Amino acid sequence: METMLYVLAFIQLAFVSGSFAADANETKQAVPDLAAVKQYVKAVQEIEKNRNGKTPDWAAIDAQYELTLPVIKDIDVKCKTHYAEELGDAMKKCASGEKIAVNGQIIGKGFQHVTVLAIRQQLDLMAKASPAGEKASKERIAAYFEVIRPTLARRDKGFFEGKKTLEAAADAALEQLSKDDTGNLLTASRELEDVIARTYALSMLYEFEEIEKLRDSDLATCDVKRVEAGMFYRIIQQRIEKRSPKTNEILLNTINGSYGAMNSQELEKYLVAGLGIKLR
Repeated sequence: METMLYVLAFIQLAFVSGSFAADANETKQAVPDLAAVKQYVKAVQEIEKNRNGKTPDWAAIDAQYELTLPVIKDIDVKCKTHYAEELGDAMKKCASGEKIAVNGQIIGKGFQHVTVLAIRQQLDLMAKASPAGEKASKERIAAYFEVIRPTLARRDKGFFEGKKTLEAAADAALEQLSKDDTGNLLTASRELEDVIARTYALSMLYEFEEIEKLRDSDLATCDVKRVEAGMFYRIIQQRIEKRSPKTNEILLNTINGSYGAMNSQELEKYLVAGLGIKLR
């Protein structure tokens, strides 16, 4: 019961912030340069490798976390999120042995949300930039993408029998972005946005399917899966809420609802309707 209350409280708070809101003044503010982006990417990869190992070294993880803060704090300011505090708190709890299964998911999926927000930020800047600024944004987008690439590969394995589908679509969009043909920028940007949305909708769907398998036998794992689904929904929520506030409300209620009422087929219908794209 304590774990369930913790999970529900987390999810209720999870959607208070996180929309991408960069007004004209914020857009003019400096963003992390390519060196800072590469430092962030390398540090996140090291954190994920370390924390998923048999004996995580939380002191080493904390040292790597400090290297990610320039990007995280920039996103917090521009997107009205609170990840510098939230991720740091989750790491402290993991280090002390507190609800490691839940807090570990907040860390992993939180970094993915920060990364997607950073990609969106660069896509927005690229559309308004000088040729030099456009080139810089393209390089940052390509660097950031490596943080989320493993998630696309996992969804390809689970939903497309291992055939590169999401990953191939993303690589094609990134390839188009890398070219100097400004006429393709809008199309390539939309294609990248769409494949990211598909990936995280399928990730949410995967967690619901796992809950359906486990809800009669392992409620503790279901609690973790609920948190994972909630974190994945953060990444696509803005798009759904913008298109259909009612669909967003339904999805939030579904995430917070009883395990017995969770239906992955119904979830997929709402995700497709809310995002305006096919998932598979």
